[in-house]
Amino acid sequence: MANVLTELFGLEGRRALVTGAGSGIGKGIARRLAQAGAKVAVCDLEADRAAAAAAEIGSGAIAAGCDVSDEASVAALVRDVAEQLGGIDILVNNAGIYPTGPVAEMDVADWDRVMAVNLRGPMLCTREAVRVMRSGGAGGAILNVSSIDSLHPSFVGMSHYGASKGGLNMLTRSAALEFAPDRITVNAICPGGVETEGTQAAFGDGLKDQLEERIPLGRVATPDEIGAVSLFLVSPAARYITGTTLVVDGGYLIT
Repeated sequence: MANVLTELFGLEGRRALVTGAGSGIGKGIARRLAQAGAKVAVCDLEADRAAAAAAEIGSGAIAAGCDVSDEASVAALVRDVAEQLGGIDILVNNAGIYPTGPVAEMDVADWDRVMAVNLRGPMLCTREAVRVMRSGGAGGAILNVSSIDSLHPSFVGMSHYGASKGGLNMLTRSAALEFAPDRITVNAICPGGVETEGTQAAFGDGLKDQLEERIPLGRVATPDEIGAVSLFLVSPAARYITGTTLVVDGGYLIT
């Protein structure tokens, strides 16, 4: 049984880059990939936070700082990670921001910043990583971390976030079609509520209780649970899955 599980879910010899991995969902994903045997590059806007997360994950994880919305920063990131790890087989586009604000009062700069990080960032990282994957000739796996807000608005004030993630879903499908001949799969996950450092403040205002009242499984997710689903979608077990958007919300959207 152990050999079968290793064959399906093991990532020995694979090189993974995870953005926004200094904390929260990204760190949960990076940890799961490392546990499965992958060499992982932990990327975060704050290099110190990336370094701390990489040290916590262990297993030879390396750290890198990057602003995913900046073209030159992304190009340098992918180049440096590919050099340090010897290539890139897996890319997880997790970096994202989620400020709140109603459309009627929204500053264009806030809208543009959300789009720059949540949508342009994954495009830039995908573009650069695919070039490395193609040069290796062995294919690869790309996973985009979207949101249930891309499918149904959860709360007033998240329109720019939801729109950016809706665009990410379409980027996922379009890239899956484009890169299929290269044996590069592209999928997305849509988490619901997840308890992270970034959501704790909002949850403190009673939002967590409101969410959990509606979630059939009765609670929000942990970053490690999102990491487990992510591991599946970049593992050999999912080699025939591409262009898929998988909801991971404890049943929230069926209520």
